Amino acid sequence: AAAKQAIREQALALGFDAVGFASAEPVARDAVDLGRFLAMGRAGDMGWLDNPRRGDALKTMPAARTVVVLGANYGPAVDPLAAHAHRDRAAISVYAQGSDYHDVLKKRIKRLGRWMAETLGGEIKVFVDTAPVMEKPLAARAGVGWQGKHTNLVSREFGSWLFLAEVFTSL
Repeated sequence: AAAKQAIREQALALGFDAVGFASAEPVARDAVDLGRFLAMGRAGDMGWLDNPRRGDALKTMPAARTVVVLGANYGPAVDPLAAHAHRDRAAISVYAQGSDYHDVLKKRIKRLGRWMAETLGGEIKVFVDTAPVMEKPLAARAGVGWQGKHTNLVSREFGSWLFLAEVFTSL
């Protein structure tokens, strides 16, 4: 419990807004749900979703025991729909405004991972939407939010405005 609290405090200090912990053990339902999603053709042209490692964190990192799931709020300070009033200008999706979230979060999560390894020990691997990781089901199990019918993660505090990142750890 003390290690989790220390990780939570460090993650929040690094600018993450949500922190949760889930077992790295695979949950069969994740693979079943993904298989059904793919079989129904709902992945469109996202062929990369069909990866045998997806749905089993241990195939990505066999030594993993815990996944630290992190969320970074990207909710706008102003009403994002206001841009639609200006028909002569393009409206850019909120998640695509500013610096690339992969780069921003990768720096933060690497700092957290280094801190974890130096302070608590264990092996770590960090991910920001860059590996065959079932981020949303992991986030739901970690208590960060729940997966809605639209397949997005929904948080009580941040709605659907969260970028997700994970630290797989042997701790």
